Amino acid sequence: MTQPPTTPSKPAGNELGSKDSFRLLVETVKDYAIVMLDPSGHVASWNTGAERIKGYEADEIIGKHFSCFYPADALRRGLPAEELRVAATEGRFEDEGWRVRKNGTHFWANVIISPLRDEGGTLQGFAKVTRDLTERKKAEERVQQQSREIMELSTPIMQVWQGVVVAPLIGSLDSQRTQLFMEHLLDRIVDTKSAVALVDIMGVPAIDTQTAQHLIETVSAVRLLGAQVVLTGVRPAIAQTLVHLGIDMSGIVTRSSLSAGLLVALDLLNLQVVSKCDSH
Repeated sequence: MTQPPTTPSKPAGNELGSKDSFRLLVETVKDYAIVMLDPSGHVASWNTGAERIKGYEADEIIGKHFSCFYPADALRRGLPAEELRVAATEGRFEDEGWRVRKNGTHFWANVIISPLRDEGGTLQGFAKVTRDLTERKKAEERVQQQSREIMELSTPIMQVWQGVVVAPLIGSLDSQRTQLFMEHLLDRIVDTKSAVALVDIMGVPAIDTQTAQHLIETVSAVRLLGAQVVLTGVRPAIAQTLVHLGIDMSGIVTRSSLSAGLLVALDLLNLQVVSKCDSH
C-alpha cells in the first residue's frame, strides 16, 4: 500500500518565529534609532541604534517620556505632543529637526512616527524611527555659506565717502541673491552710518519685471533706515525696458553713470566738489 507523501517536519529551534525575527532585526540595527512608545509617549523599547545615536542605555531611558530628546525651543512649541497627534490622526508623522543626546549635544534628525493599533483600531502605542543626518546637515550649511560668500563677493558694498556707500551689481538678480544683497546693503548702511546708497546696475545685463520689483523693494528697505538710494548705470536700453514694462520708477533718483550719481549724493549731503584753482 502506497503511503501518502509526508511534509518534512521543520527542525525544532532552527528558525525563529516572525515576531522573534522582527525583534532581533530591530535590536541589531545600528544606523536607525527604533523606539516603541506607549500611547502617552513613554519609551517602551530601545534598540542598539537608539543607544548609539542618543547615548542612553535601555535601562536608563525605558519608562521616560520621549520629550527628553527635544531641545528647549521645541518643547516650548509643544512639538512632541503635536508629533504624536499628527501620527495618530493622519497615520504618519515625518519631519527633520534638531534633537538632543544624553550628553546635551544636538544632532540633526529625520524622524518618522507611526501609530500602532490592534485589530479593533485601538491605539496601542507608536513606532518611532530616527536617523542621524548631522553630517549631511553640516555639508548643506557649508555649501550655503560658500554660496553666500560668493554672492557677497559678487556684490561688494564700499564706503566711498563719509555718509556714502556704493553697491555695484553685476549679473542677473534672482530672489535669493536680491535678499542677500538687501541684507548686506542694510548692514553696511547701519555700520557706516551712511545717508546715501549708490546702487549701480551698469553690470546687470537685462531688467525684467521681477528684477525691477526687487530693486524697488531694496529702495523701500533702505528708506526705512532713513537713507536714500540713487540708482546709477541706467543705460538707454534699460530705460526703454522699464518704460515698456510700465515700472513706476518716478520715486527713485536715477543717473546714467556712477560719477553723476556721486555728485547727487554729495548734493544730498550738502557737499560740493571745488577745484583747487577756484579755492584761491
